[in-house]
Amino acid sequence: MSATDLAAVLASVVALATVGTLVAVVFQLRRTTEELVETLDAVRVALDESVVHVQGLVGDLDYELRRVGGLIDTADKVSARADTLSRVTYGAVARPVIKTAAVVKGTGRAARMLRRGGGTLDERAG
Repeated sequence: MSATDLAAVLASVVALATVGTLVAVVFQLRRTTEELVETLDAVRVALDESVVHVQGLVGDLDYELRRVGGLIDTADKVSARADTLSRVTYGAVARPVIKTAAVVKGTGRAARMLRRGGGTLDERAG
């Protein structure tokens, strides 16, 4: 066997070892790729379920927000009506009460004057 033959055999052995290693790496990559595909499918299914759940929650939240908005609108209307009623009531009750108080005070003052000095109010004023 010559040196050239020995070099060719060694090159062939190295080439076979390299091919064998590459085949093993390719099979490992294939297994890893299949596992990755399975994992991605599981993630996709979980994500789809989560999206459906979140969409349901968003729908519930939207309903509640509309309901609260309606309650706030109703509270605003009640508040406005109460304010109007308060102003009307104040106008209807306060003025007569103030006038009545003025009449009572004037009557009381006139009564005191009559008790003190007798006579009429016209005589006291003049």
